[in-house]
This record gives sequence, structure tokens and C-alpha cells, in this order.
Amino acid sequence: MTRRTGAGLGTLGLLLGFLTALLLWTVSAPTAAAEPPARLPAYVVDPAEVITPGQRAELEEAIDKLYEEHGVQLWIVYVRGFDGFTSERWADQTATLSELGDRDVLLAVATEDRAYRLTALDNIGGLDQSTLDDVAHNDVVPQLKDGNWAGAGLAAANGLSNALEPSNAGLITAGVVGGAVVVGGGGAYLYSRRRKRRRIEQGVDTLREQELTVDQLAQQPLDVLDPWSREVLTDLDNAIRTSEEELRLARDEFGPVETAPFSDVVERAKRALAESFRIRQRLDDDIPETVDEQRSMLVQIITDCTAADTALDDQVEAFDAMRNLLINAGPRFDSITQQLIALRARLEPAEKKLADLIEKHGEQTLTSILSNVELARQQIDFAEATADQGRAAVAAPVGQQGPAVAAIRSAEGSIEQATTLLDAIDHADANIAVARSRMPALMEEVDAELTEAASLTADGGPALATAVEAARTALEAARSDFETDPLGTFTALVDADADLDEALAAARSTAAERTRRAQVLNAALESANAKVTAASDFIGTRRGAVQSTARTRLAEAQRLLASAQQTAASDPIAATSTARQAGALADRALMAAQGDVVSWQQSQQPRSSGTSTAGAVLGGILVDSFLRGTISGGRSGYRGGGHPGGFGGGFSSGGRSPGSFGGSGSSGRIGTGGRF
Repeated sequence: MTRRTGAGLGTLGLLLGFLTALLLWTVSAPTAAAEPPARLPAYVVDPAEVITPGQRAELEEAIDKLYEEHGVQLWIVYVRGFDGFTSERWADQTATLSELGDRDVLLAVATEDRAYRLTALDNIGGLDQSTLDDVAHNDVVPQLKDGNWAGAGLAAANGLSNALEPSNAGLITAGVVGGAVVVGGGGAYLYSRRRKRRRIEQGVDTLREQELTVDQLAQQPLDVLDPWSREVLTDLDNAIRTSEEELRLARDEFGPVETAPFSDVVERAKRALAESFRIRQRLDDDIPETVDEQRSMLVQIITDCTAADTALDDQVEAFDAMRNLLINAGPRFDSITQQLIALRARLEPAEKKLADLIEKHGEQTLTSILSNVELARQQIDFAEATADQGRAAVAAPVGQQGPAVAAIRSAEGSIEQATTLLDAIDHADANIAVARSRMPALMEEVDAELTEAASLTADGGPALATAVEAARTALEAARSDFETDPLGTFTALVDADADLDEALAAARSTAAERTRRAQVLNAALESANAKVTAASDFIGTRRGAVQSTARTRLAEAQRLLASAQQTAASDPIAATSTARQAGALADRALMAAQGDVVSWQQSQQPRSSGTSTAGAVLGGILVDSFLRGTISGGRSGYRGGGHPGGFGGGFSSGGRSPGSFGGSGSSGRIGTGGRF
């Protein structure tokens, strides 16, 4: 017992001595001002204050050029020290916190610690570990050794550009003297920031030229959606202002009844514009939104403004036609007079023709056209009286001529009806023959369409319901009254069939779109569910190493997936978008968790003891709490009633307790770095 106690005190003494020496070295050693890993707010970040504003601009221009030519985004950060981390862990955690993706490269430089890290995801644009090593050692490190901090960033951009796609174009060299970039034989060359603007403008031009669905629009970059949303806002505002001015003049001229359709569409557009301005204000205020919130708000602005603008455009032809009626009122009334003269000349021959038909087929067979001559005469009389009123309106002072437009439309409508009535008499004999031959097939066709319509009720809406009711009525009349009124029942069924065909076509299109959306939604839900499950399983079985970033991403992914499942039936488009967001977050959760596990495993490698418990620690059953518990003689000491991996929070009174280990590095990254 005495010997065991002495051995224990000796070990404790050695440990205390080591910690004391470490503390004295830490206090006495000169240290660099450290910067912990953090989310990068911009492409060039310089808390070390080692580059000038001019050099920052040159770096940003080089970064823009790299993105334009290769689609690869370079992020550069200069700090004084890596806060006690290795360059690899510091860079990996910064990449994770900054949510760098599969087309992002990070160059991190600790200027006073004399350390750096150049890192990217594996095989980004064909970039492998060997190539990244070449860029680092041949291009970046020489500039770092000379203290040419901005030159190192430019060398990284130039080296990556050459590695991704060799080019004979002018190369950015690594030298920076007094803020000027030295190229070739020493001539200064500055990349214009217009390059980035042109890239964004090209993206906006693409949106102008294409018809995109909401889902496709939501996949566009934010730096394209933002200027596009501002443009459509301005365009709609200008369109509404111009339309209101034109409408005010038209309302004074034609009155509120004639201009009511145009007033309605302008008011709807104004409401859409007001809501879009409200959303724009939220985006511009001091309260930040998440990337997903920004994307959703920008898409709403673009879609609402575009829909309102399109609605205004749809009324242009009718608005111009209304004004043209007044401009061309004189010739239009002359044409009306000529048509009325010709129609009145047809009345007497039509009476004789109708008498001949009655003698041939009998009155009962011609029930549907027996009153056509008289009805046509009434329409002609009405058109003549209306035309006289219209001519008087044209002679009125400017601003009081609006009634002429209504008169033209009324007179022309009456002429059209009178013509139809008289044509029916002229064609009656042939139509009766056609009706007798075609009616059976027509009835069969309409009957089949009604059966199809019953399966499309939900997709056809009120239009299909109305068409179905009219077709049923016409079909029943055809079955019961065809023999006595072949002409009337056939004509009615032909008209009903045409309306039903149109409504069915619209319903089929809606049903096809609904099916497509359902398939897309199901695929999105299945994918998201699989990704969430994979991330959840990975984190759950390695929770001893996984830290908060991965857990947070997973929790949000699970929330979004549940929301998508709940709204799938009521709003499939929104549910699809939400499911895709859930899948993306689950991917990020898994990547962060994998990085945590790798970091944890690396931190365990130097330890020669306790390996028998490593699996339990990784699985979350035990958490290795250095200097918070003891393992003596292979036995765990649970003090204060601590339980390994049980219900409760992440802390206990001592020993080993549920918790988490490791860093938040990104999985699958390649990189190189070290001291310089």
C-alpha cells in the first residue's frame, strides 16, 4: 500500500512539474496576437493589418478573375497568429464556420507565427494534393518568406489559375511593390472590377432571356438575384406610373365602365409593388437575414413583380384597341352602315328560304331557326340606332367622345349576331344532313369526355365544372329531342363539346404539372430523408467527438424536413424547396461531423494509454475529460454518481461524463501548409 501511494504521488509530482514548466514557458514566451477560427465576412480579410487598401483591391480583382475563368472562389485571410491551433485545424475550422463549398479555396496566413495553410476540397476543378503542393511551395511560400503578404495572395490566385487551366495569357506575378502588381518585365497591370460586374450582368441577362420556374430561379446565385430584383422593381414602378397616367386620360374619355378592366389590373399591380418594396426594405435594413431567407425574399420580389408586369402587358392590346376605336371611329361607322345595308337586304330572301325549309322538313324539325328572321331584324334595328348615337358622340367636344367606343362595340356585336342568325337559315338544309350523320359519333365522344372529366375534377376547377354541366345538358337534349330538333340539339352539342375540349385540355395540363411536381417533391423528400438519416446515424454513433456545428445543422435539417412533410399536400412547391434545403443542411452537418471525428482521432493519436476506452469515448458512452477524472489500474472512477452516457445534460460531478470531443474541420479537404 505504501509503495502504491508513493508511486501515485511520484506520478502526480511529475505531472504538476510538467504543468508548472508549461505555464512558465507560456507566460515568458513572446506570443503573437491570436485570432481564433471565425466565419470570413469577405474574400479578403486582414485583421493583421498587413496589406494596403490598394493591395486589397488588387487581390479582389485577381480573385474575381479566377472566378470568371474557372468558377473557383479564393478566400484569403491574414492573421497574426493561429490561436494555438495548428495551421491545418485553424484553416479547417474557419472553412467550416464560413460554409466554404466544393468550389472554394482558402489561403490562411499567420504573419507573426510564420505559418500558413492552403486548403480546398479534394479534386476541386481537377486540383489534387500534388498540384496544390506545387502551387504552395513554388508560388506562395517564396512570397511569404519575403514578407510579401499581398504577393502571396496574388501568387495563389495565379498558381491556381495555371493549375486549373494552363494559359499563355499575361500572368499575375507574385511581386508587389508599393501597392503595384509587377507583371513580366515590370509593367503595371490592374484588373478592372468591371469584370465582376460583367459576370453579374451576364447572369441577369440570362434571366431576362429565359423563362424559369420558381425552382430554377431559386437556384440562381444571390449576386445575380439581388440586382435582378432591383431591376424588376424599378421596371414595375415605372410601368405602373406610366399606366396610371394613360388610364387617367382614358377614364376621362371613355368613362369608368369601359376602363374598369384596366383599372383593376393597375390596382393589383400597385398592391404587388407595395409588398415587394416592403420586402426590399427588410433586405436593406440593419437586421440580417440568413442566406435562405434572402434567396426566398428575392425570388418573391422577382416573381411577384414579373407577374404584375405581365398582367399589365396582357391588357395593352385591349387598351390600344379601345383608343384606336375612337381614333378610327369615322371609318368604323361607315363600315357599320355598309354591313347593315347588306344585312337588311338579306331579310326578305331569308324569309322565303325558311318557308321552303318548313315545307321540306316541317316546322318541328326547324324549331331552332323558326324565329331567326325576326331576331335578325331586331338586331339590325338596334345596330342602326346605336350607330346614330355613336356618330353624335364623335361630333361632341374632346373629352366627351367616349360613348362612341361603346356604340361601335354594340353595333358590331349586333351585326355579328344578325349575320349568324341569317347564315343558319342559309345552311340549315346541309346542317340537318350533317347532324343526322354525325350525331351518334358526337354523342359517344362527349360521353367519353365526361367520363374523363370526372377523374380531373380537382384539376379542372370551376371552368371544367361549368363545361361538364353544359355538356351533360346538351347530351341529354340530344338523346331525347334529336328526332324532333336535329339542328338545334346538334348545334348545342357541338358548342358544348368545344367548350368541354378546352376545359379538359387545361385540366390535363394541370394534372400533368401536378404529377410532375409530386414526382419532384417525392424525390426531394426521399433524398432529404436519406441525407438526414445518414447524418443523424453518423452523429449518433460518434457523438463523443461531434461538436455543436454539426448538431445545429442536423437539428435545422430535421426541422425543415418535418416542415416539408407537413406542407407536402397543401403547398408542394414550397415543400420541395424546403426539402432541398433540409438535404443541403444534412450534407453540411455530415461534413462537419466527419471533420470533428477526424480532428478527434488526430488528437488521440499521441496517447498510448486508454485506447481500450477510445471506442466508448467516440460513441459518446464516455468522454475523456483530461484532469477531470481518473482511470486507475484500468478502472474508471465515477464520482458523485456519474453515469456513462445516460439521460441528462453534458456535465457531471466528475470522472467521465456524456459530452463531446474534437474540432470542427471539414471532411474530404486537401491542403498543405506549415512554417515559412
